[in-house]
Amino acid sequence: MQNFNRPNLSRTTTEYWKRWHISLSTWFRDYLFIPLGGSKTNLIKRCFNLMIVFLISGLWHGASWTFVIWGGINGIYLVGALVRKKMAKKMGLSNFLPENKLLSLPVSIITTFLLITFSRIFFRAANIQDAFIVVKKVLHPSGSIFSQGASILVYASVALGILLTKEIKNEFFPNAVTLSNHPNFWMKNSYYAMLIILILTIGVFDGGQFIYFQF
Repeated sequence: MQNFNRPNLSRTTTEYWKRWHISLSTWFRDYLFIPLGGSKTNLIKRCFNLMIVFLISGLWHGASWTFVIWGGINGIYLVGALVRKKMAKKMGLSNFLPENKLLSLPVSIITTFLLITFSRIFFRAANIQDAFIVVKKVLHPSGSIFSQGASILVYASVALGILLTKEIKNEFFPNAVTLSNHPNFWMKNSYYAMLIILILTIGVFDGGQFIYFQF
């Protein structure tokens, strides 16, 4: 089955968990969330069910407080989304975001990405102390990002720019003609030649493993 569906372009944290690790999210939904009552219950019970699911999903990743906190943070996100939706409905609003789609879409995607990335600090940290050190550094940055590894930063920015452009195209403009599917033979193959050169010159070949290999 398709297991990841461009999750980092999600508009909300709720949508994110429908796009990220779909097989695992579906398993928790079918075998834990729904048996607990799922969505067919009152708001308080539904929020409680969501917190239970995410706390247990944290423990599934490992018997460590960092994973429990990660699960709790994401549970709070979804509970907050439920409460916000309820409040917006009572106030007769569809959302608290601007009505202008050109403005609300990037704002919601960037906000969701930042929230999820913050929770990953605890997921990736070796222990709680390390996690809070990272949080402190994020909130109170010091020094220059160019003091060390400037070339790595530039290469990473270029690579991420290419990948993000491709993902945005697939998400919002699936039928658009680009260099990768251009009808002109030379245009299309020049693009692929450029990608091959970039991979050979700045690619990473140290056998890095997929994040879920350890679970």
